[in-house]
Amino acid sequence: MKYLISIVLAVFAVFLIAEPKVVSEAVGGAVMDCLNVIVPSLFAFTALSIYLQKSGLYRVALRPLTFPMSKLLRMDEELCAVFVLANIGGYPVGARLLSELVAEGRLSAKDAGRMLCCCFGSGPSFVVGIAGMCVFQSIGAGLVLFAACFFSSLLVAAAVRAGGEIKLTSSDERFDLSADAFLSSVTGSARVMFTVCVMIVGFSAITAILRQVGVFMLFEKLFGSAEIFPAMMEVTRINGVLPTRYAMPLCAALLSFGGVCVHLQIKSLAKGIPLGRFFVSRAGGAALSALIAMPFSREFAAAEIPVMAPNAVSEPFSKNAVLSLCVLIMCAILLAGTRKSKT
Repeated sequence: MKYLISIVLAVFAVFLIAEPKVVSEAVGGAVMDCLNVIVPSLFAFTALSIYLQKSGLYRVALRPLTFPMSKLLRMDEELCAVFVLANIGGYPVGARLLSELVAEGRLSAKDAGRMLCCCFGSGPSFVVGIAGMCVFQSIGAGLVLFAACFFSSLLVAAAVRAGGEIKLTSSDERFDLSADAFLSSVTGSARVMFTVCVMIVGFSAITAILRQVGVFMLFEKLFGSAEIFPAMMEVTRINGVLPTRYAMPLCAALLSFGGVCVHLQIKSLAKGIPLGRFFVSRAGGAALSALIAMPFSREFAAAEIPVMAPNAVSEPFSKNAVLSLCVLIMCAILLAGTRKSKT
């Protein structure tokens, strides 16, 4: 295996030297995607989710959802709150919150690995903005996709609970509304965003090379679309899927699967949590999401909606000064938090 990996890396190195323009354009596009899509859709939700967990407010704010859910799933109400936050906050949130519980000694690493199977989902802003508007040009389609992924996670949660009780050590219901809790939540979200964006940029270079060597054409012959493979590698590329008759279940499956890039992000964030069951669960979750979304295939078929122009180009960087400023502020907060922790 090590020799095969060495050969692949050597081929990639040669391509980087021979075709630097192709890779640089892909990386530049990925940076713009992070500025225009990833940071706006995930940062605020991630910071809010971490703050709700750190402050303890999630026990109160989410009770209208978590109380009936805990009775339905026969699961601790706090774990149900983590489930809700993970499925509305974005892919990395579940791993981040479960890692916190493991670090606090309140949840075993094994049970955290089981919970991660269902505490994994894309936030509604990402699903509606990317899959709904870019692929189907319909907010309704985005909401259907989000509902399909959420109910798929709910079914996976029921299967996880059927495998045995998940024990969470109780803690005092104290609320931390201090400035430190807010700062640590924002810096924690910044670290998550940094990991996510760096992985997206890295995978953009990999997919650009694979496109040039003809891997995409193989998927086009097998599945009728060359854009399935990049979306499987990096889920933000789902915006390239064409709104064909079966695009609805396909997008639902891809969003529930998350992509290889997101899986590596989870591995980076889930400190000490075994991920074997999580990787297996993604196939089941994707299949369930596709089945739930299947009845809506005809309603959002290509014949009934206009297709977005394929050559649409992102706005120049100068027109995104506000987003750029937000990223700079995020980096400053991250550095400030790092310097404070070292002190």
